[in-house]
Amino acid sequence: MNRCEICGKHEVLPYVCSYCGGVYCSEHRLPEYHSCPGLEAGIVKSPVEKRRIEEDYSVPVRRKRRISSGKFRLVSYGYTNLILALIAIVFFLQLAIPHFTPLFYFDPGNITRKPWGILTSIFLHGGLNHFLINFIVLLFFGNELERRVGGGNFLKIFLLSGMAGNLGYLAYSILSGDPTPALGASGAIYGVFASLAVIAPEVRVLVFFFIPLSIRTALILFAIYDIIFLPLSSITGIASAAHLTGLAVGLYYGRKLRKRPPSYRMVLYPF
Repeated sequence: MNRCEICGKHEVLPYVCSYCGGVYCSEHRLPEYHSCPGLEAGIVKSPVEKRRIEEDYSVPVRRKRRISSGKFRLVSYGYTNLILALIAIVFFLQLAIPHFTPLFYFDPGNITRKPWGILTSIFLHGGLNHFLINFIVLLFFGNELERRVGGGNFLKIFLLSGMAGNLGYLAYSILSGDPTPALGASGAIYGVFASLAVIAPEVRVLVFFFIPLSIRTALILFAIYDIIFLPLSSITGIASAAHLTGLAVGLYYGRKLRKRPPSYRMVLYPF
């Protein structure tokens, strides 16, 4: 017997969505009632359009996406994976090219001379440990959030959280008089993590790979940690202001995108 992925109702003869392959009951079988990825990709537009597509095409969703994306077929690999690839390439360039990092990091003391740092610093990292931690966390939680809200929404959350984090760090630098440059994707990742906590509170995480917590409890603990150590950012070397600002943006978009109760079963991810 099968269960509906939205409400958990047992169905002897469930409906299988031809766009995303999900299993649903009769109440949630239509794409607009289970947040079908086809809606985000523009494949499904209306009941009439859906019937026309079903009659005209017999190819699976992934193939339809590639057809509709035209020359931008890289998008079919997912925005999370593309960002991970970009971060890896940039980290290699940081190691290989002298003075590469200072050109693109976020410098509060020279914001008017290097305004691009608000965006480019998101893809830089301060060392191997910094890179690996952000890479692993984004690998798990980024893909999970993108699967739930779609690529376009994920990209918006990631970039806006990262840039807002830098602006939050800029405000902290002005107030504290500490213009130390900053870099890293942590603000953006906090936004992704916070959005997922709002949209999918049933998700559980393994903090330090062995402490099981609900994603919301983990988020609260991380927020408390950053609030406590915010005045000590110059000592710890952690841009807590960027973390908290990115988290706030993620909470905002999570609330904005949440339309119904969680539709996915509980899962565990290392963090």
